[in-house]
Amino acid sequence: MAARETVRSKLDKLRGHSARGEKVSVDASALLRFADGGVHFFLAAVLAGAVVFGEYAPFGVALVGAAGSGVCGAAALAGACLGYLGLLGFTGGLRYVSACLLTFAVSFAFYDVKALRTSWAMPLIAGTFNGITGFIYLSEAGWRTVDVIYFFTECFLTVAAGWCYRQLLVPLRAGRGESLLSPQRRASLAVLACTVLMALSSLYLFRDVSLGRALAAAVVLAVAWQGGCAAGAALGVPVGLSLDLAANGTPLYAMAYGLSGLAAGAFQGRKSRLPAALAYVLANGGAVLWTWDKGLPISILYEVFLGSVAFLLLPERPLRRLGLWLAPEKTPPPDRRAQTRAQRRLEGAAQAFRALYDAMRAAFLPPQNDNDVATVFDRAACKVCRGCSLRANCWERDYVSTFNALNDATQAMVDRGRGEAGDFPSYFSSRCLHFPDFLAAVNQELAALLYRRQYNSRIQDSRQAVCRQYGELSNLLGAAAAELSQELTPDVSASRKLRERLSLLGEGVQGEVFRDGRGLLWVELTGPGCPRLAAPEEVVELSQLFHLPLRVEEQEGERLSLVQQEPLMAVAGVAARKKDGETVSGDAGTYFKRPDGMLYVLLCDGMGSGPQANRESTLALRLLEQFLQAGVDTEQALVTLSSALALRGEEAGGFTTIDLLQVDLFTGDGAVFKLGAAPTYVKKGGTVRRIAGSSLPAGPIAGEQRGPDRFPLHLSPGDCVLMVSDGVAGSGEDGWLRELFAQFSGDSPKELSAALITHSPQGATDDRTALVVRIEKRE
Repeated sequence: MAARETVRSKLDKLRGHSARGEKVSVDASALLRFADGGVHFFLAAVLAGAVVFGEYAPFGVALVGAAGSGVCGAAALAGACLGYLGLLGFTGGLRYVSACLLTFAVSFAFYDVKALRTSWAMPLIAGTFNGITGFIYLSEAGWRTVDVIYFFTECFLTVAAGWCYRQLLVPLRAGRGESLLSPQRRASLAVLACTVLMALSSLYLFRDVSLGRALAAAVVLAVAWQGGCAAGAALGVPVGLSLDLAANGTPLYAMAYGLSGLAAGAFQGRKSRLPAALAYVLANGGAVLWTWDKGLPISILYEVFLGSVAFLLLPERPLRRLGLWLAPEKTPPPDRRAQTRAQRRLEGAAQAFRALYDAMRAAFLPPQNDNDVATVFDRAACKVCRGCSLRANCWERDYVSTFNALNDATQAMVDRGRGEAGDFPSYFSSRCLHFPDFLAAVNQELAALLYRRQYNSRIQDSRQAVCRQYGELSNLLGAAAAELSQELTPDVSASRKLRERLSLLGEGVQGEVFRDGRGLLWVELTGPGCPRLAAPEEVVELSQLFHLPLRVEEQEGERLSLVQQEPLMAVAGVAARKKDGETVSGDAGTYFKRPDGMLYVLLCDGMGSGPQANRESTLALRLLEQFLQAGVDTEQALVTLSSALALRGEEAGGFTTIDLLQVDLFTGDGAVFKLGAAPTYVKKGGTVRRIAGSSLPAGPIAGEQRGPDRFPLHLSPGDCVLMVSDGVAGSGEDGWLRELFAQFSGDSPKELSAALITHSPQGATDDRTALVVRIEKRE
């Protein structure tokens, strides 16, 4: 009874203002509501006079059912009652008045029932009450076979017309006239036009010339001239059938109007309307001649003449608007010029970096310097032997014995990193007058040689790392350019459903539906009603509309983005414990999900323990997460990060192990990536699979580095993944860990991870972190 209380409160408020002599103002929205009420009133009064089979008039009841319980519903009820009683008389109209009253009573009393807001609810109720009242009235006269056919046809027409009226009038009351462009509402408008013309067909201008049939000729002719043969015939046939039903005759008008619409449509787009009008008149004339003794009256020629004259007198502007409305709905191609320019620039930049990579790699040749050990003795001799009196004996006359002595000392000296007196034969050391000075000079030159070798090696590794960075940058730019070429594809049918739904809400929201390269649904909404549509119950209704689960991806002011929800979800449990005596753990882990449904679980372990290891692992974790969140390919992100960490730690050294789990929550496909990390364990049913890699950690420079180890896998609901740092199992036996993991029932990943770091045989001699992920099916 809340509706009565609302109406009564408004009337009391209006009465109170008037009694005090205050000026009562009516806003624009109230005027629009009264205008809508007037339209419903006159439309219901007209439709009440649309009679089929000589005595059945279901369309006024259908409009009352479609109008609802508000002001428009009350106006439609009043108009239908007036039309039925005025046009059908008291006895014939009372039956339909009863059906209208019962239909409106149900709509008014149960207006807050959600089930009645569906498009089929009230039309079915109107058809039911019309059938009940008709059954009572018709039972008095007895039932013939034809009466049964007409009775069920009337019930069907009530429901079908009510549904069409509701599809057309509800969006118009919400102020969304553009929704008429959808095929459903175009068909609904055609049904409304046909039933109105049926009602007007009983009004005669003179003798047997019907106003409704003359207007029908003008309407079909206008549609055919603007829409072509298909539109003319598609409207001419149902209009003719409607007039046949109203005339209770054979389908002759359907043939005449359909044929005439087809003929007039052949002149679509002509500047002059006269050829279309002549074709229409001639086609109707032919229909009359072919059915001279069958039933088409000669009056149709007068009606067609009047309709063609009305068509010729119509203003040009409304006809052009009719042509735009009849044009098939098309999705305009997206303007991809800016996207194409960006794609070309990225491709050019990728090619430039690739060329730079090739040029630098070719230019970075090994440095030309004295890496030969013989230069050590040559330089030492230049310093010590230059002024020695025995120089000629040692380096000229006894050159062979000197060469053999130095050659014998070389290997031991290089292996040790410095020379000792015992490395040289006694015949050489005892003969040399300045042997201690010579040995010191040799050690000095050897140290310089070893430093140069180390420097050159590091230079080469650094150059290769820089080249790899340029190569990876080229790959990233190329991947970004390829991604730009993959555009979102508009989903026309889903967008139409969305617009219909939004028009019923009346929130002033506009939206479009797209499919990405993987076929996933994206919904973009804009308008003042977006905050309300972000509520969970509204998201559920939109999910039911598309038969796909949706979730809110982004909400900002009057903008809302919804994406298709993943069928899988992950439940994670993490436990960590630092090494005894340290303030922080050197391990770092995290997990996150991208908008495309890709789940990432990361675990990094810095070299050693304490604050320094924590800084290294946290840095690697943060950089890798930023790469992955930006959409960079996982393997490219790992290679780029490893090269960057190698350049960063060139002076201080150090490394970080990386363990990464990637899972697509739409399909369950994924992979485990490893850079020197401890084994990962995957549990399927009662079986535990151990995954161990052989790649180096991220950080050390070792020439041409290998990529990360990659192990593909597929996870289903109930499967679990365990990731641990090397402090949990170390290099020892991990059978206890696999046994404990195999017994895990999946109830609490948090408890399992805590048990693993608590009962680890390693004790607290290193940082320990355990991360358990369980895959579940989303409800």
